[in-house]
Amino acid sequence: MSVARKGKTGEHFEGDSAHSRLEPSLTMTVDELEKLAQAVSAAISSTSSSPARSKPELPRFQPLPGDASDRRYYRVRTASLSHIGSSDLVGQSIVVMKLAEPCRGTDLPFLQIHRHLERIGTPVPRVIGCDLGAGIVLLEDLGDVTLQMFLRDADRQTARKMYIRAVDILLNMHTAGSRATRPEPPAFRIFFDVEKFVWELEFFLEHMIRGLLGQPVSERDAAEFGRQFTALSTVLTREPRVFTHRDYHSRNIMVHQGELRILDFQDARMGLCQYDLASLLRDSYVTLDEDLVEELIEYYVTAKERRESTAIDRGTFRRLFDLTAVQRNLKAIGTFSYQMMGKGNPAYLAYIKPTLRYVRANVARYPELHALGSLLCKYLIPPYSFD
Repeated sequence: MSVARKGKTGEHFEGDSAHSRLEPSLTMTVDELEKLAQAVSAAISSTSSSPARSKPELPRFQPLPGDASDRRYYRVRTASLSHIGSSDLVGQSIVVMKLAEPCRGTDLPFLQIHRHLERIGTPVPRVIGCDLGAGIVLLEDLGDVTLQMFLRDADRQTARKMYIRAVDILLNMHTAGSRATRPEPPAFRIFFDVEKFVWELEFFLEHMIRGLLGQPVSERDAAEFGRQFTALSTVLTREPRVFTHRDYHSRNIMVHQGELRILDFQDARMGLCQYDLASLLRDSYVTLDEDLVEELIEYYVTAKERRESTAIDRGTFRRLFDLTAVQRNLKAIGTFSYQMMGKGNPAYLAYIKPTLRYVRANVARYPELHALGSLLCKYLIPPYSFD
């Protein structure tokens, strides 16, 4: 492996024809790079049915855009890939997911949920190998085109087709994915409860209002925020729970060879079905035409009725969809703000305004949210005013 040594950190990784500069948050020391390369080589070799070479070639790394977590992703190209047993991977690249910390157990929630999703036919990337002690998982390389990127050049009919497919995949996770299975995936033991929803909303208050906007919140208003957050969260937790992806949006859906593939499912848990649907259709990264949103909600409800042989009240479903979107969108804004204030990463600031527009529309639509709306109007200031 070649690493351009610059100062004390390995700030450049070798790409196909040039060095790709890492974002500051992704830099690694030279020692860390070499240890990672050794671990990846060992994990690759362990997947081979062929006799191991005395010293396999160390892989070359290309950093990939990550998400708002502490996980890091790299594309790996190495002659060692020729030893992978699966013939369709020979000569191709793979993706290394580097965990923030090594895994001390014998399994990983990511792998347990991956197996669960594979069993029900969810199009997830293949797991090629792993070294849990080193904190790495080797994954099928699905390319660089997220659904968000794909939609930039897609016409309306193509976009609609992709979203219909995304809703089909989602409904299968909610139905087949919610059935009892052995071994039981960890998602079945984790829930969206009042405490979790309120914690995420308080995260918004802390990192958006107090942090990014620098707005001190009075004791009285903090208590009122708490009451409104609890009231909203209580409504959402009264609903039947299904297996939820938890982060089902256009950046976690890849378009690979014309098909959708699903990523970032490791935080799956049980919650109301509207949560994932709101995540997809009230996406911070892609704003859909309202008529397409309406069509996709109806498509989901109709398909769910057919699968479960039960009638669903459209008005009730839509109200819960909108209330869930408020919680989900405020949570996302809190995450975007934390990325700036806690990690010095401004990349997500551009998505705060479109996300706030969703919140503003839903708060205005439902009288039960007007008190929360008044508080938001009071504390959201330019450039993120709420009125």
